[in-house]
Amino acid sequence: MAGFLDKNAPSPEAEYSRYLDGDILGKILAKNFLINRAGYRSENIFVPVGRYGDAETKYLDPGQVVVDPGDGHLETEIGKVTFEIKCARINIANRDKGKIAENWAFNNILTSPGKTKKKYDVLIAVGVDLLGLEDARYWEHLKNRRNKLQESGRSFALETQAHQVEFLNICSFFIIPFSEISKNYFRVTLSAIPKSKYCQKLASGSDSERCMSVWKDALVELAKTREAVQQNDMHW
Repeated sequence: MAGFLDKNAPSPEAEYSRYLDGDILGKILAKNFLINRAGYRSENIFVPVGRYGDAETKYLDPGQVVVDPGDGHLETEIGKVTFEIKCARINIANRDKGKIAENWAFNNILTSPGKTKKKYDVLIAVGVDLLGLEDARYWEHLKNRRNKLQESGRSFALETQAHQVEFLNICSFFIIPFSEISKNYFRVTLSAIPKSKYCQKLASGSDSERCMSVWKDALVELAKTREAVQQNDMHW
């Protein structure tokens, strides 16, 4: 059966995945990662559905701003960890000039579009191996990706949904402590990932061991930062 609106889609289920809002897609994939790769229980992970965070928590009392959970937080072995989520499908910069290099672009990492400074513990930046919505080659690319995964013994279908563990096979995760982020924006060319500043913070979603490793490394760095802040506060 073809798609409902997109006649080139193999099915309505596959169509839904393609047109899922990037903000919601990122939140689903981050929770998928935290459960199925970082090993946390669903009930210990809080991800507000609203685009601008949890309004009930932000504005609990009229006129009083309280702790903003941002994109989410979870309970870990070092206490509560807050996180920012960014999600990018494949983009081709300067396509109109004949460029063909595929990349993931992440922006508004340190400040909001309104220039409000952000404060969180860990960035979860998700690169999804899907072409952008504007690319007519989307379904051909997805079918090729599926075929390669299946040939390598990994599970994936055109109808695989973002909340399913198999969807992680077409994702990559940058897990970066806030203290190590210097710019509000970064772009990663897929063919040059080994040269990326954040290469050591990157894990393929299909590699469970590597995913766990980059997450644990981020918590170690976060714990060091918290200890340094605490020591500084005690000094003063």
